[in-house]
Amino acid sequence: MSEQKNVLEIRDVAVHFGGNGGLFGKSGAVVKAVNGVTLDIVRGETVALVGESGCGKSTLSNTIVGLQQPVAGSVKIGGEEVVGADRKKLNDIRRKVQMIFQDPALSLDPRSTIGATIGEPLIVRGVAKGKALKERVGALLAQVGLRPEHADRYPHQFSGGQRQRVVIARALALEPDLVICDEPVSALDVSVRAQILNLLVALQKRTGVSYLFVSHDLGVVRHICDRVVVMYLGRFVEIADRDTFFANPKHPYTKALMSAVPEADPEVQRSKERLILGGELPSPANIPSGCAFHTRCPLATEICGRERPELTVRDDGARVACHHA
Repeated sequence: MSEQKNVLEIRDVAVHFGGNGGLFGKSGAVVKAVNGVTLDIVRGETVALVGESGCGKSTLSNTIVGLQQPVAGSVKIGGEEVVGADRKKLNDIRRKVQMIFQDPALSLDPRSTIGATIGEPLIVRGVAKGKALKERVGALLAQVGLRPEHADRYPHQFSGGQRQRVVIARALALEPDLVICDEPVSALDVSVRAQILNLLVALQKRTGVSYLFVSHDLGVVRHICDRVVVMYLGRFVEIADRDTFFANPKHPYTKALMSAVPEADPEVQRSKERLILGGELPSPANIPSGCAFHTRCPLATEICGRERPELTVRDDGARVACHHA
C-alpha cells in the first residue's frame, strides 16, 4: 500500500449535468449534482458520507474512481490526479481504489465461479497465474471467512451475506489504498449486517485500507466510521469526528437525520423528540439561493435565503455550514 498520508484528496469538485445540449441534445437546466466539495481521507481511516437520496453521494463516488468527470476541481488518489487522466494512467490509478456496491447479486457474474471472479483482477494486472493464482484466491476467501474450496461454486449457491464476502474479497485482491463502500449492507438481512461490518473493520485493522462508507443509515455509520460527512444538495453541510457528531449534531439537517434514527429502547423511542422537515427536497437543477436548506429549515431567517454559509470550524473541531448552528 501507498505510504502517502492522504489516501484521497478532493479539492473543490463540482459535477454538473445538462446545460447546453441537455438531455437528448436539447437545451435544459444545469443539474448541480456535486457543487464544490473538499475532503481528505488518511490511511486506515473510515469516513462516512451520509444524506438523503439525490444529495450527490453516488455521483461523488463515481467521480473519485473516474467513472464521471467533474466540471471543476481535483481528485487525487495516492497523490495521483484522477481528473483528466488518460486511459492508461486511469487504469494504473484504479488499482489503488476499488468499490463495493449495494447488491452483491448484481455485482457478481452468475456464469462465473467465485474463484474466477476473485482471480480476474489478479490475472488482468499480471499479479498471479497458475498455482500462485489459486493459492492467492484461496487466501482471499479465507480472509473474508469463506473456505478455499468455495472457489469452484457459483454465486447462486451462496447467501446474500456470503456473496457480499466474495465481493469484498475481490475488492481487496489488488491490495487497494481506498475502498468505496456504497451502501454495502443495506440489501442484506439485519441478522448478517453486523457480521459484514465487523469483517470490514477487521480487514481494515489487518491491511490498513481506508474506506469511504456511503450510507443513509446512521446506526450503521456509528458502528464503523471515524468521521462523518453530511451532504445536502451537492454540498457538505457538516463534518465531524464520530463521537462529536453523535454527541452534539449541530446543523439542523443533521439533527433531522438523527431524530429519524429509531431507538432500541421503546421508552426512549416514545419520548424522543422528532424534528420533522417541511416540504420536499429541492431539485438539484433549481437549488435555492443562499443556504440550500433554508426552504426546509425551522431556524431559517432572512440571511439564510441571501447568503450561503461556508463550513466553519467550531470549538469542538466540527465544521458546520449554518448561520444559526
